[in-house]
Amino acid sequence: MKHSTFLSSRSTAGTAEWMAPEVLRNEPSNEKVLAHGFQFNQVTYGLCKTGHTSAAIQVLRKIPRYGIAPDVFMYSAIIDSLCKDTLVSQAFHLFSEMLAKGISPNVITYSSLIFGLCLVGQYKEAIDLLSDMVLRNITPNVYTYNTLVDGLCKEGKIKDAKSVLAVMAKHGVKLDVVTYNSLMDGYCLVNQVNKAKYVFNTMAKSRPFPNVRSYNIMINGFCKSKMIDDALNLFEEMCRKNLVPDTVTYNTLVDGLGKSRRILCALELLEKMHNRGQPNIVTYSSLLDALFNIKQHDKALMLFNQMKECGVDPDIYAYNILIDGLCKSGRLKNAKEIFQDLSIKGYRPDMRTYTIMINGLCKEGLLHEALAFLSKMEDNGCLPNAVTYEIIIRALFEKGENDNAEKLFREMISRGLLQG
Repeated sequence: MKHSTFLSSRSTAGTAEWMAPEVLRNEPSNEKVLAHGFQFNQVTYGLCKTGHTSAAIQVLRKIPRYGIAPDVFMYSAIIDSLCKDTLVSQAFHLFSEMLAKGISPNVITYSSLIFGLCLVGQYKEAIDLLSDMVLRNITPNVYTYNTLVDGLCKEGKIKDAKSVLAVMAKHGVKLDVVTYNSLMDGYCLVNQVNKAKYVFNTMAKSRPFPNVRSYNIMINGFCKSKMIDDALNLFEEMCRKNLVPDTVTYNTLVDGLGKSRRILCALELLEKMHNRGQPNIVTYSSLLDALFNIKQHDKALMLFNQMKECGVDPDIYAYNILIDGLCKSGRLKNAKEIFQDLSIKGYRPDMRTYTIMINGLCKEGLLHEALAFLSKMEDNGCLPNAVTYEIIIRALFEKGENDNAEKLFREMISRGLLQG
């Protein structure tokens, strides 16, 4: 492990970079450790940042025997790392240990724990911890509040998020662009795009000004609510204000335009993206899906080939769109050929790939082939879901193959796939 990534030193001799491995091996002399004890905060921080949290905990446990007392910075670094790894109960164990040793937590300690609780969905506990923090006269900063607001908004708990914002205002902490973005995103997630627009307009009239992410959130909200013209207007406003749209902006618009069947406009955006070198597999997948949905199968195939020529490799999601489009357009033979090529090209068909093929075969009345695909699917470690079973069971009943249909129905029940 290269500790030089977090410690700058011309020589490793006699530095924390050199001492950390020795502490872990129980080798250092008291004199050496005492001389360089102040650097162990850096060592702990560095170990955590490079994903070696267990080693950092070992350092924490072993240095007291050499006369060095762990402090709030060392504990906070490890707590932060544990929370980011969703090891929240371990983080709280260290937090309790800190308190028992009389080490006062700081804003970083609390912010890390609040982040961890949000990460594992324990929002009530996160709000309680914020209250505990305030009671201990530790002032939450904008990052602390943003962590909690963002977590609550992502869960659609807008009312709770606004309560946190009220506490934020009471303590004189100003909202920044991250706070506004989280709130807008939350409103869009619960289909209240007009409230998100109000927040956006409020921000636009004051500081902080909206950034690219702010515009992306609103454009996505408008597209999901089928307010495509509003999304396009924001895109144009963004460009007027010299904010450079990123791949997320373009992909969101391309997807929205495609779902609204405004293909020409979507293709124009694709051309603009090419000029910036930005289109990726997400861009092409959205357009492929849109073209197949309006039955422009040949254009979809041309686009698929164009994508590969441009150096964008299709993923299994793109292949699923292609195979599904071919099946629905009566080109089952082509779909089967592409499916056969997948494993040759190193792709592993997923549950959706098999379900698409089974559906295509059933539509053509090729039930025995469909059953063979069901068997092949399981042999390749891909378990069918309720939709897979329902497609083939319905087709068997329609063909009068009641025994096979009932057999699969019983199998479906035994696997717990039947919805009550």
